[in-house]
Amino acid sequence: MPSTSFNLIDVISVLQKRWKSIFIFVIASLIIALITLFIVPKYFRSTTVVIPASPVLADKARLFNNNIQSLYSFLGNGDDTETLIGIAKLDTVYYQLIDEFKLTDYYKTKGDSISIKRKRTIKLLQKDIEINKTEFNQLKIVVWTKDNDLSKNIANRMIDIIQETEQDMWKQVYQNNLNQLNKSINELESQYQKISDSLSINSKSFKNEMLESQRQSVLEQMKQYQKSANEIKLAIASTPPALYIVEKATTSASADKPIFIIDLLIVLFASILFAIIATLIFERKQTN
Repeated sequence: MPSTSFNLIDVISVLQKRWKSIFIFVIASLIIALITLFIVPKYFRSTTVVIPASPVLADKARLFNNNIQSLYSFLGNGDDTETLIGIAKLDTVYYQLIDEFKLTDYYKTKGDSISIKRKRTIKLLQKDIEINKTEFNQLKIVVWTKDNDLSKNIANRMIDIIQETEQDMWKQVYQNNLNQLNKSINELESQYQKISDSLSINSKSFKNEMLESQRQSVLEQMKQYQKSANEIKLAIASTPPALYIVEKATTSASADKPIFIIDLLIVLFASILFAIIATLIFERKQTN
């Protein structure tokens, strides 16, 4: 009864017998892979790395108190990095990139309207952008496109948008506070004017003293509110950075995908392995 398994001697014998077929298959696989690598689009990668700034730097007290300022760390923590990642993944960020770089044309997106095209383009763009937090709590953004300059420009612009978005959030908080202060100041000015009018028509000295005391109190309050308003205006004008750039995106020296040598080596070893296994299976069937 013939054996249904191979031992090492049988394997070597089969390989010696079929080496030409294996060789032809490997060469054919390499030629097909080489042609394919020349045909497929080449992709360029651009990478930018940033670290978050401490959000407490946005506190207006840092501008007027040196003792407090020295307590602040300039760098944020992991939670601050997560905040930057959350901003980076907002649809509004992607829409801004799509409009600025005309990415509906780059991706040749189909659609009955601009809004549909933009919505479909977001999904394509998200596949080409990698957003990660490194082990050092850094934000790393990698952009892949078929245009070398486009990859670099998208990566750098994305960082700018994240920076502007978080700074605008800080400014908006201060602007709301400033609006409330200005409203209070206007009310105090009206109150001050009413007291002054009452003083001008009142002849009773006792009542005048009370009105004058009220007017001075209102005046002091107005001064305090105006001082706070001026501090907030300065804080808005000197908004600190939301992040610091560790590595700015640059153009690649050559295409990053596909990698010819590595891809060809993978095809080489895979084709050799496949050819050997296929030959042994075929030979065993023939033997049986």
